[in-house]
Amino acid sequence: MDLLLIEMKLEYKYSFLTLTHLWHPVLSSWELPFETLQHHFAKLVAMDTAMKIIVSLAIIYGLRILVLRMRRPNYLPGPKRLPIIGNLLDMPESEGWVTYKQWKEQYGDAIYLEIFGSPIVVLNTYKACIDLLEKRADIYSDRPIGIMANKLMGWHQAVMMAPYNERWRRFRKICAQSMRKDVVKKFHPVQEREVARYLGTLLHDPLHYMENFRFTAGRTLLWNIYGIQINEANDPIITTAEKAMQVGVFAAQPGNFLVDFFPALRYVPKWFPGAGWKEFARKGRILAYDMVNIPFDMTVKDMNAGIHEPSLTSLSLERKEDEDTVRWCSASLLAAGADTSVASVHAFFLAMVLHPEIQKRCQEEIDSVTGGTRLPEIVDKDSLPYMNAMMWELMRWQPVSPLALPHRLMKDDIYNGCLIPAGTVILGNTWAVARDPNLFVEPDRFNPDRYLPYFDKSIPHDPKDLPLDPNAFAFGYGRRICAGVHYAETMFFISMARILSTFDITKAKDKHGAEITPEIKFNSSIVRETLNFECAINPRSETAKSLVMAGISSL
Repeated sequence: MDLLLIEMKLEYKYSFLTLTHLWHPVLSSWELPFETLQHHFAKLVAMDTAMKIIVSLAIIYGLRILVLRMRRPNYLPGPKRLPIIGNLLDMPESEGWVTYKQWKEQYGDAIYLEIFGSPIVVLNTYKACIDLLEKRADIYSDRPIGIMANKLMGWHQAVMMAPYNERWRRFRKICAQSMRKDVVKKFHPVQEREVARYLGTLLHDPLHYMENFRFTAGRTLLWNIYGIQINEANDPIITTAEKAMQVGVFAAQPGNFLVDFFPALRYVPKWFPGAGWKEFARKGRILAYDMVNIPFDMTVKDMNAGIHEPSLTSLSLERKEDEDTVRWCSASLLAAGADTSVASVHAFFLAMVLHPEIQKRCQEEIDSVTGGTRLPEIVDKDSLPYMNAMMWELMRWQPVSPLALPHRLMKDDIYNGCLIPAGTVILGNTWAVARDPNLFVEPDRFNPDRYLPYFDKSIPHDPKDLPLDPNAFAFGYGRRICAGVHYAETMFFISMARILSTFDITKAKDKHGAEITPEIKFNSSIVRETLNFECAINPRSETAKSLVMAGISSL
């Protein structure tokens, strides 16, 4: 799979660099003499058929942009755009949210970009996100029509990528019935049970602490969503979902495939030179549909046999919800929930290694509630204010989704006196919101105390001085906010609380006995996860070890 991704990246870069090289003299100046332009067009005539088609498409788009430029309206400020390709060369190769935040200082809260004539607006403040994505949600709640991920691979049928239409409303109805704060309580016993099982892996296999948690997250979701129990980390249901998400996330990232900017390319035959991406799309579609169909069909089979466990899928079908809607709704929650849970817990381990004083304070609070004689439970949550504050600070300090999933404007709009044209892709820069010094004192510092007054009412405070609740930005904006937010929060909380109640997380040591301080390094993906690092995980005491063993034996 990784090799396939690398091949697609190389193919895309080759195609783009070739096109840019041919057109560089034209792009650099629109005032070339007619003889020079004739010379460049003569070069085009001598090209092979594949390149002629690509360049012809570029010419068509270029002419379209020229016409638009003749009557160009007043857009929001942003980096200077080149003819035809717009801001393509300005787009960062990784961690775009960091670059967009830097551009805020030069261009303001809302930034306008174009790539091959397709408009993009980046919102770099919470106010801008709320002004558009929430207050004007009626026209800002659609999703972009990505050709590669959505049309060719089928992801437009998933909850997170579905257009803002009646099907999406049916999705939200199912999620509202199954994922409300009061309803997700029925999932708590499975979450607690599977985290207790995970503690046993920390006892016997601490080296693979994240691989084992990835299995825990997937196993928990499969049970709650489908009523399916799996016993192996390499179970095909889990591996298929992971591969489908890996390919889908890559396909959904802007700039990875030319077909997203030149939709007509989707109609070229698969044997056409340079069309290897079509095979990538075919395999990605198979993975997506396997992820959707295999667990759903297993649940239906068990229901027909009268041996099923109650789950989100079975309960939705028993309510006579549309079968295809349930099929994709369940798969969407599985795909999104596993990755985000893993990324959150990975950041938690990093924070505990780097901040032992915070870890100790959390452990003391847990002990004060449990007496060290039992594992914490989700019902203890309200009695653990510092743990809650630490969880909120983790959500702010290292957001799992630094760029909210893109919205699409459904009709022309005016903001700050500037036109945002219909069809514009809108990106809420959650990273910039979480790092806004107007909202957070010392935003780069990991400091749970900033949120403690929310949970410990004995602390004197002025409500207007409280930092922004991370639930207001960490799970998306407006009507496209994450449907599984309450499930995710309880899974995150009970995982951290039970780990800290029984284990110490410290720095690993090298062969010379020197401590290894992990770097704060993350991948650059839609779901942002810290890069793997070593740490030492040991039982806090013999009593803690006994609690872990007792928890396993009771399963």
